[in-house]
Amino acid sequence: MGCGGSKEAPLPDFDLNFDAPEIADEEERKIHQLVAEVLEQANANLEAVKDYGGCEDVIRKALNDPNTKTEETAWKTVSKAVEKLHNFYQFSLALENVWPKLLDCVCLEDSVAGVSSHLALTKQLGQIFDFVFHFDEAKMVNPAIQNDFSYYRRVLGRMKSKGDKKEKVIVDEELANKMSFFFAYPTPMMKVLIDATTAFDKNQKHRVIGGLSLVANACLKSLGTEAGDSKEDKAMLFLCAMTGCVILVDHLHDEGAFHAKSPIRIKGCISLLKTNELPTDFLLNSLKFTTLHLNDEQTMPAITKLLA
Repeated sequence: MGCGGSKEAPLPDFDLNFDAPEIADEEERKIHQLVAEVLEQANANLEAVKDYGGCEDVIRKALNDPNTKTEETAWKTVSKAVEKLHNFYQFSLALENVWPKLLDCVCLEDSVAGVSSHLALTKQLGQIFDFVFHFDEAKMVNPAIQNDFSYYRRVLGRMKSKGDKKEKVIVDEELANKMSFFFAYPTPMMKVLIDATTAFDKNQKHRVIGGLSLVANACLKSLGTEAGDSKEDKAMLFLCAMTGCVILVDHLHDEGAFHAKSPIRIKGCISLLKTNELPTDFLLNSLKFTTLHLNDEQTMPAITKLLA
């Protein structure tokens, strides 16, 4: 979906009706089922990262008073915590697997046909963004996740050699290295979506940009209408989907998402995030810190001002 010579991209002439989206055909049903199976685990992962308490006390005791008892206590406690971190990492791999399948079905050459005829999948796309933003928000404000994992990696070899040789650790050195890369990123789940999207077939980049831009504009339209949904959870779904699409388009488009001929109604999107009654600081911060082109010369001054 392009915007031609006009100053703003047009709003779509259809509505994103997520109340009871129908599944069009067998291909869509298969993908929907795959994504649904992944999304079934989303709430549990989100609650787990929000409730993650950390192992600061036992780690401090083991470091300040190193002896067999304090070190073994710290090791057992941190190992249990790392099992939770491993679950997060496994979930990210599941997301990475289904995300390209969603893009391939929703982002067709004819953007309007792709999105409007696959509303069930478009809703799932929004649900993934909703999870990703809220997970990353919880992870960013919890330094215990990084601290616990750093301690685990530091003592892994030593505690393994001291323990029962038959006992197999769930997270060995090789897996710990992979997980370390994942958790080192401030917004790890969004990084997964960015990487999976930019790795999508380079020859099909234009249709992915078109589809994601259309979803962003459709969310803007749905949120901007007077009859727009007043339910907070549904409004947040639209806000997260809109913001996620902006971020991905900014990574895909050579000129980004913030220039005057952006395929997204970018000024309207940001204004909506700024004026919405729901808490949206984490979404505005994501636009500031996970996009590529915000500080480019061609970014409209109005956008820079809005996000200042």
